[in-house]
Formats: sequence, structure tokens, C-alpha cells
Amino acid sequence: MANYNLQPNESIIMKSVGVIYGNGLVNSNQDELILTNLNIVLVRKGVIGNTKSIQTFPVNQIKKFNGQAQASLGRTRNLLPQLEVYFKNGQEYFGFMSKSEVVKWINNINKLVTGDSEYSDSNSDSKKMMAIPGTELVASTLKDTFDTVKGVFSSNSKISSNPTNVKVTIKCLGCGAPLSGIQGNAIRCKYCDTDQSL
Repeated sequence: MANYNLQPNESIIMKSVGVIYGNGLVNSNQDELILTNLNIVLVRKGVIGNTKSIQTFPVNQIKKFNGQAQASLGRTRNLLPQLEVYFKNGQEYFGFMSKSEVVKWINNINKLVTGDSEYSDSNSDSKKMMAIPGTELVASTLKDTFDTVKGVFSSNSKISSNPTNVKVTIKCLGCGAPLSGIQGNAIRCKYCDTDQSL
């Protein structure tokens, strides 16, 4: 675990090696990321594997929205899976080689921040829903879509040649979160405050 010294009340929850820190294209994937009950610890490594620096990001500074920790799955500029963590004073990005590893981090961070035991820990094989912002919105939109299709094909319904209030779902241009609303309306992403048109 490199040179990071745990505090007396600190315990390791999980760690990953081969992490790419930041949101850039060029970066070595030799860094180590450690999740403790108090911090996300980034151990920056040099070319020969020596420790260059250690940064800590307090878990209690991670933002919460709708009862979920603001930790989500994204992509680096070179399309690797990326852990995006939104803190009260900014955001941090950590690239991984495996999407499933990012999901484990999201679930464990959410469990730490919210205390919600419904999310699986890193060793669980359960098929529970990931803690990705917007999942409930997507499920609701899919239900509405199925209901609309059902109505169109039912024998008692009439198909309108000029439909109004068409509900659409798009990805946010800023953070990639799913956005849903009426086509043609302007909407603001509740995760990154980016304004866009549906």
C-alpha cells in the first residue's frame, strides 16, 4: 500500500492499481487508488514504481443528490472507463481498465457516503442496481415509452398525425447523465447544471 499511513480510526475498504489520474489523454497508468472509510487516497507513482506523491480526498466532502453519492461512471478522452467523483469543492477523475472495477468503486463510495446497505460491496456477486445517477429516470422513461407503444397498438386508440408533448431522453452534453423531458424544451442537467435543448 505504498507509503500511506492509516489514521487510528481509518480502515481500508478497497484498492486498485493501474489507475490513470485526471481527465487527460497522456498519463501513466501506474497510480494506486485506495478507498478507506475516511478518504479516497491517490498514490502517484513514478516511471520506476517509486511513490512521487500522495493525495487524499475526504469521503465526507463528496456531494449527495437524491440520496445518492455523486460518483458516476464516465469515459476518459481515450474511451477508458472512468470514475467521476464530485466533491463540494470540485471534481476528480480516475481512469480504470475495467468498467466492473469502476462500478465496485461507485457502489462502495455510495455505501460509505449514504450508509445505504442496499448496494453491493466489492466482493458481492449480487445483481443489484448500480449507483449511477439518473437510473430511476431512465426506468421511468422506458415505462412511459412502453405505455405509449401499447396505446398506439391497442384496438381502441386513434393515431394522431400531429403528436404533441413527445417525451424524449438524451445524454447530457456536459456529464453524460440521462436527461428526460418534452421534445423541443430547454432543460438544465441536475448533475452538472449544463443548459441544453431536448
